[in-house]
Amino acid sequence: MKLHLLPLLACPSSAADPVCGGALEFSALDAEPRAHEEIETGMLRCRVCGREYPIVDAIPRLTPPDADDARVARTRVSFGFEWHRYPGALPEDQALFLEETQIPAAEWEGRTVLDAGCGMGRYARVALSLGAEVVAFDLSESLTRLVPDALENPKLHIVQGDLLRPPLKRGAFDIVYSQGVIHHTADTRGAFDRIAELVKRDGRLSVWVYGSPGSYASFSTNPLRSARTWLKSALPAAWVIAWIRLILSDLLRVFTTRMPVPLLYLLCFPLTVLGMFPLVKYLTFSVHPKFRVRLIENFDWLAPPFQTKHTKEEVREWFVQAGYEVLSHLPHGFIPKVGLLGKRTKK
Repeated sequence: MKLHLLPLLACPSSAADPVCGGALEFSALDAEPRAHEEIETGMLRCRVCGREYPIVDAIPRLTPPDADDARVARTRVSFGFEWHRYPGALPEDQALFLEETQIPAAEWEGRTVLDAGCGMGRYARVALSLGAEVVAFDLSESLTRLVPDALENPKLHIVQGDLLRPPLKRGAFDIVYSQGVIHHTADTRGAFDRIAELVKRDGRLSVWVYGSPGSYASFSTNPLRSARTWLKSALPAAWVIAWIRLILSDLLRVFTTRMPVPLLYLLCFPLTVLGMFPLVKYLTFSVHPKFRVRLIENFDWLAPPFQTKHTKEEVREWFVQAGYEVLSHLPHGFIPKVGLLGKRTKK
């Protein structure tokens, strides 16, 4: 952790003190470190409530002590397990990042950015390469994969905490993005509202969540990628298939979310092999050409205890109620993927 991160941090709330948000200060054991020097161990203390948080392995650990129930603990463990096995940066990362955030490459330079649910830092590295100063934030230990990058780059910061009680100052960021994350929290709408508060006036918020087929009226007006426009001729059948797939998936997850994490990972191997075959691969949860990526994406779908799905109309209303003007919707393929970009219009 670097001292110049402190102005962005705030004491996370707890059940006993839900609205603390006090400024944090560094408790130096030796001489005070320089602003851009990495602090590998130490303690942060809230100036308001006096609560203390450790810095371990250069990461401020700002998760409230009462934040972990059994399902949250499994979420933290399963994501730590999978992201430590992900193959790392991929050639398509930048193009996919720009597509999914819906923010052009030129608009990242010089921005203060929050990656809300960074995992192993795949997209945090892209935002950093585009010229942003990035706070990479996650609940799991997967973010330890970013430590070597943070030690070398003064514009990269790593923070561990809970999206439902983020230890960050409101209105501190030019851009906040959360790509496929908040639907894995205990309260998807609550997580959205918390990260929406972190954006500056006129700043950008980009979020995508798993989509629900919803009503046919909603499904039939979903924006499609240009390569999937042929689906328009078969929308009723596609809608029915999407619902069947979702129902079967939810039934399967009743069992998989209760399995020991290592056992489920092993069972994902034969499922991943199916992804090699035409047509049959669409019965799995990943069609990525790389075996290791497919394996992790199948595991990612089946392991987390929390997994909600939403329509574009529902998520659009979240943006509006949080004081945002919706700028664009993310086109997707057969399975709905609800992604919106908004501009904050209220203080």
